Amino acid sequence: MHLQARALNMDPARRHRPQAVLVFPVLSGRLLWVRHPVRGWEVPGGKLEPGEDPEAAARREVWEEAGATLRDLSWIAEYWVPDTASYKWVYVGIVDDWHARPPESEIVDVQCRRGLPAPEQLQSAAGVSFVLKDAVYAKVYPILQRVLQSHDG
Repeated sequence: MHLQARALNMDPARRHRPQAVLVFPVLSGRLLWVRHPVRGWEVPGGKLEPGEDPEAAARREVWEEAGATLRDLSWIAEYWVPDTASYKWVYVGIVDDWHARPPESEIVDVQCRRGLPAPEQLQSAAGVSFVLKDAVYAKVYPILQRVLQSHDG
């Protein structure tokens, strides 16, 4: 799936109720990556459970997939997912604590990586999920760079 850049909304006043969330978890200037057994390397995310608040879903997904708890969580954008005819909210979260993920997690590996690959690097990277190969990542990339730099330490 390759989304058009115009599908991205970065104005919180114009948000729609999401069906799913995507979270970029930051720990000491590094990004936590998770490896899904089918899609490959990506960041935590998933669907909201019935009656679940989007922020609670974001925190739950980071815990279930990466074994991390978040101190801070900031909404940065939403985008339309044509395949599911729904909105997905994008967050950046500051990791408070990182442990082993729960045993029932579908994720097969978690890594804390320094640096942020440029969007064009991910386009040809093997083993990287389609989730990070679309226009959404390219648009939020400058925001993620600033967050990683401000929390490096």
